[in-house]
Amino acid sequence: DRDRDRDRDRDRGNRERGNDDNAPDRAMFGSHRLSDRQGGGRDRDRRDRRDRGAAGPREALPTASANAYKVGAAQSRDQELRRQVQSHLNKIAPDNIATIAQRIVDTKVTSSEELESVIGLIMKKALTEPHYCETYADMVYALRTRYPEFPPENEGEKPQSFTRVLLNTCQNEFENLPTSFEPTEEEKSKLPPDDLRIEMKKRKDKMLANMKFIGNLFLRELLAVKVVGQVVHDLIGIKESLPEEHMIECVCELLQAIGHTLDGTQHGKLLMSQFSARLMELKRCSSPDGSAAFSKRIQFQIQDLLDLRQNSWQKKVFKETAKTKEEVRKDAIAEARKQAKGAGTDAMFATAVAGARPQYIDTSKNPGHGMARGRRAGEIVWDQAYIKKISQYYSEDKNGDELVENWNKPQPSSAQAKQGLEWLMDGGFNDRSKCDAYAETVTELLAKRAVSWEHVRESFGLFLEGLKDMQLDVPHCDAFFHALLARLLAHFGRDFNGAILSGLPIPDEGQEYAWKLFVGAMKKLRSKAGPDAVRKSLDNQDLSQAMCKAKNCAPTALRRHLQEEGCL
Repeated sequence: DRDRDRDRDRDRGNRERGNDDNAPDRAMFGSHRLSDRQGGGRDRDRRDRRDRGAAGPREALPTASANAYKVGAAQSRDQELRRQVQSHLNKIAPDNIATIAQRIVDTKVTSSEELESVIGLIMKKALTEPHYCETYADMVYALRTRYPEFPPENEGEKPQSFTRVLLNTCQNEFENLPTSFEPTEEEKSKLPPDDLRIEMKKRKDKMLANMKFIGNLFLRELLAVKVVGQVVHDLIGIKESLPEEHMIECVCELLQAIGHTLDGTQHGKLLMSQFSARLMELKRCSSPDGSAAFSKRIQFQIQDLLDLRQNSWQKKVFKETAKTKEEVRKDAIAEARKQAKGAGTDAMFATAVAGARPQYIDTSKNPGHGMARGRRAGEIVWDQAYIKKISQYYSEDKNGDELVENWNKPQPSSAQAKQGLEWLMDGGFNDRSKCDAYAETVTELLAKRAVSWEHVRESFGLFLEGLKDMQLDVPHCDAFFHALLARLLAHFGRDFNGAILSGLPIPDEGQEYAWKLFVGAMKKLRSKAGPDAVRKSLDNQDLSQAMCKAKNCAPTALRRHLQEEGCL
């Protein structure tokens, strides 16, 4: 028995080392035994290639011609500067903006001409790579205070600062826009039709990228509102003749890039209304023969922009802008969950706000200045866009701990927490498709004690007071009241704080509108948690008193009225 066990152990060891003579021939499966690999298949392949090369003479490389390209030393300071800056720009990505910006600053610009060269290279890269337009604009924002002012060329002029040189570069690029995209006779004779179409497309793409880059500079407060107004006026302003179609395309591209931000101020909203009226006028223009003055493509592009504004600048995007690795990771997780839920092709799209200001730009106005104070790129800013984003993450992931972590990252004060709830509730009352998601976010924040009942009461009360009037403009706004109250009652039950309803105006003689609000909330609660949850909610004294006051009935009759309404 011991001999048999010893033989069996020896055979097992041979098999593990690949020395089993009875093992099947692995060559028939396209592989080798471990003993044949001699340290691994890759090493074996390398040796095979080396052996094959040793079997015969290797073919010699051709002799370099006299005109072969050779990397030589820079012939001038300008060439050296351009090489270094170009090399850094070729490595830029949303994750390394600060690093690349620092390397560009380290190249030591010593004159306004060199500063102009640096900005010109950045501008050229932005126009040839419109997908990274926002990234280059972020880098320009990071560089805006890193260079000193240089003396002017002529006495009496203002010093040449980074912002001034940037503005001059943008103005020169805009003024050099082609007046027409029809090829000249010389171009038609020199280029084949296919090459000519490619060349025309490159010119058009560069023109649209220029508008997008100008828009992103405006969003980062590097260009003033009056500059945008002047650009639009130069392109489609009232003149002796109608503007070219490519000029209208430029305006649509620019306004889409800045629409949400421009519409967010009183002066900007007035400008946007004027721009929209002019575009609508151009859309309806006709030629002397009665046909439309512009092609259907341009008419549809104008209408798309007007519809986008009507939709509060919310749009679905497929090809999104450059992102950081963290943003890519989160979007991939969200997309996978959507597809798992059967979202189909909708999972391939994302909803974005067209023309929203970057989060790291502080949009709070300083008294007496009228200019926003800038923050470092990557710093989290407590604004409406950030609150909506973390709410969207929570509605997709249902991760309450992550929601609270994101809520507390900017370290909001009590006033900011109240403001954040107001943003959530404003979205819930105005967007029916997201009212339940926002209600769920508020409930989770309250359950995790990221906000207090007092915060909810103050924020909710701002909308309850004028809810009836609001419904004239937003007929579905009551849906958020139903969703929020139902979720709070389902989660907190008897611990629900009825003080949040104190902002709802209910006269002593009762009010049918308030009663319908409560009935809608109770029906929503029944559909979510069942009739038992409705019965338990009536044990809350504050809620019962408010409902009795709205119906103008005694507490003993409240259950009967709710049963008649189908809530119990």
